Amino acid sequence: MNEFTADVLIVGAGPTGLATAMALSHLGTSFVLIEAKPTTSVHTKATNLMPGTLEQLDIFGLTERMYDTGGIMTRYMMHMYGSNVGPRPMHMEGSPHPNVLFLGQDLIEKNLMASLPNEGADIRFGHRLVSLDQDLDGVTATVSEGEAETQMRFRYVVGCDGPRSVVRRGTACDFEPVRTGKYVWQADAKLSWAGLQTMKQMWLYYYDEGFGAVIHLPGGITKVMVFEEKGRLPNREPTLAEIQDRLRMMTGDQTATLTDPVWLSHGELLTGVAPSLIDGRILLAGDACNPILPNGGQGLNIGIQDGINLAWKLHDVVQRYASPALLQTYDDERRALRLALENVQINTLKYTLPAPKMNRFILRKFGDRLLNRFWPLMARAFSQLGQKYDKSPLTEEGGRRKGIRAGQRAVDADVQLCSDGTELSLLETLCKPRWKIVVFDAGNDVALSELFDDAAYPFADKLVIRSHASVRGPRTHIDLDQLAHKAYGIKTPTVLLIRPDNYVGARFTDDMEKSVKAYFKTWYPDV
Repeated sequence: MNEFTADVLIVGAGPTGLATAMALSHLGTSFVLIEAKPTTSVHTKATNLMPGTLEQLDIFGLTERMYDTGGIMTRYMMHMYGSNVGPRPMHMEGSPHPNVLFLGQDLIEKNLMASLPNEGADIRFGHRLVSLDQDLDGVTATVSEGEAETQMRFRYVVGCDGPRSVVRRGTACDFEPVRTGKYVWQADAKLSWAGLQTMKQMWLYYYDEGFGAVIHLPGGITKVMVFEEKGRLPNREPTLAEIQDRLRMMTGDQTATLTDPVWLSHGELLTGVAPSLIDGRILLAGDACNPILPNGGQGLNIGIQDGINLAWKLHDVVQRYASPALLQTYDDERRALRLALENVQINTLKYTLPAPKMNRFILRKFGDRLLNRFWPLMARAFSQLGQKYDKSPLTEEGGRRKGIRAGQRAVDADVQLCSDGTELSLLETLCKPRWKIVVFDAGNDVALSELFDDAAYPFADKLVIRSHASVRGPRTHIDLDQLAHKAYGIKTPTVLLIRPDNYVGARFTDDMEKSVKAYFKTWYPDV
């Protein structure tokens, strides 16, 4: 088979697969998405979108749709071993999306599906992957629909098919997740209790044998989660009465009553990270890379960000103007992030299920003071705004040590449009899934003829931010109060190369035109 069905096959229509499809469709790369189940999720499963993920979705204009169906969380209410150490704020200054959004995986998937175009989005439910056979030019996939099998050919295959991924079998990416002996019970039901019914907060309860969470969701549904070790939580679906007993024990509220269950589930927590996220033309994303503890919704959020990180690189490589080396940076960036999260996951299990007596004593007595000191760092980690790619091959730092450096996410500032003085958000201006060449003049007149030649770097938008209004021109924004200059730590003329996912790829202060040309030549040799 030499003719390609589409450029990319995506296996799995969860949040990761749908985010990958959404990004590819916006960018203009063809795909087929297959899913063994008959529909997207009908249950909440993972429940929240973090600020870092909302910023990524904003690049594709999806946040408004998410806000319309969700509720904004601003704080955690935390109880540690009988001591109330909340509330803890979850409001991240400096982001256009400072809060967590609660809506549930079912609504997240529905919104991602609705964002796909009516034409060109080839999504096939009830289709199961049977096998993959890759060669130097592409991958042949055997797919079944009921008893019928079909062969299709693609340039690349992305496995978004969960911790027991079929895609990774027989590849250099394969691994066997490690069983931890720690279990989770979950219930989605209506809750009557003495506490608040607001979606502005979620409740975390740490007790001697484990921990639990209470999360109010749209539609009057409440999610109750319980984490304990083997022997205390049988490896079977819980009854509503069993979840209610745990809820009353955690909260101390004997009036807490669960009714009208819509979903009961159980599972063992797994660990492990794939040895690679790429094997030739087969790539992994989301839980197929590694199972993640369902604490704080980190897995769903990281999966969506996997899809966006991968989609723009796949697009640029498939469209033939980027080197295949660009695609390898997906593994460099996202696997490193997952290894770091795996370490956090293992420690979370070690120190909470069950918690050592000394830990319980310290947190019961000094938990409030400890959180006063460390909560800002913990909140930022949960928000996923602190993710950075400072060690990525795509990152090149040639500027000052202070301010926003290469590898960090772009930040916001108020600027004015040169043409008519309209005030606007810099981050909103940058929210496009393309490269952005952004020059800060730092009060100097800088010559940028080559950088701003319309024929140069057709995959990039170009923008000048001037801290004075005497020099005007196309693509110019005015920063008289130097809000943007100070937000980025700019004191001398500087060019930032901002990636399609709004991370700073490079920062140069010397020989800007020459440096930009050399940087892009590495990754886009044919342009």
